[in-house]
Amino acid sequence: SKDPIFEAAERLKPRPKFIELEFESLNNFTVRGISEQFGNANARVNQNLIRNAKIKFPIILKKGVNLIGGLGYRHEQFKFSRISEPDYALFERFEDKPLKQISSSFYLKKNLRNDRFYFAFLNSSLNSDEPQLENFFDQLKSSVAFIYGMQVNPNKQVGYGLSFGYDLGQPAVFPLFIYNNDFNLHWGLELLLPKSIKLRYSPSNQWHFYATSELKGASYHLQDEVLDGFDQLEFRRSSVRPNLTVEREIHDWLWVGGTMGYRIPINIFISEPGENRRNSIIEIDADAALYFNFSIFLVPPAKLYDKAKSG
Repeated sequence: SKDPIFEAAERLKPRPKFIELEFESLNNFTVRGISEQFGNANARVNQNLIRNAKIKFPIILKKGVNLIGGLGYRHEQFKFSRISEPDYALFERFEDKPLKQISSSFYLKKNLRNDRFYFAFLNSSLNSDEPQLENFFDQLKSSVAFIYGMQVNPNKQVGYGLSFGYDLGQPAVFPLFIYNNDFNLHWGLELLLPKSIKLRYSPSNQWHFYATSELKGASYHLQDEVLDGFDQLEFRRSSVRPNLTVEREIHDWLWVGGTMGYRIPINIFISEPGENRRNSIIEIDADAALYFNFSIFLVPPAKLYDKAKSG
């Protein structure tokens, strides 16, 4: 039988989210466009709103194999003020331009002999200002990760693997290292290096607190003409985001969360498809900015979740 302390810790750990709605806003910040072809200009971003909806659903739940599917929709818009060059194309045509992401994902975990396991992740999304079937493969962005790991004890996992994706704004392959450890009833640490570090404190079943730092990036295919002479472009960006999050149970299956964080841009540019930053048309220098995120989400009811895990 399991250690009773471990069982108590398991009950304190967060249950998985299966439906989530997020609303995010960034504080005012300054951006500067730098381009040999279009010149330089700066502006104040006085509104950067993001709406995000996600759903996850089980496909296979067996003792040694878990396969989870997911769907998502993300929508982002900008509003500018104090534009130094009023006709500067970047700011003029990005005003209220939506950046949309329609995504599907799959998470597979399979247990192996001798407490080993492997984990695979696949995400495919249409990233564009106007997602459509035309230029489908230019809009299609895929990320994959594979991890081979070991369950050291009931509280600790270690592993390593490879990831391909857009965390740096442009396509890149890099190694992964994971380390998950529940130190005691209330504290846990999750490392997915170099992508994220998360420290969790759960004082009870109804409250969870997180201190996190994460590397996040994306690439969007722009189909409406944004810059004169270019009918198709890529908007690429990447940032590091340290943040603090609190999650609170409203009802057994209904939770809310709030996050305050700091976005530190590290790589933003516009280029033709297939080109990297060295061949960018416009480089974008953006100030770091505070951001606030509010989420409401559903989790499996406690009794149902505990029964599924024990079964």
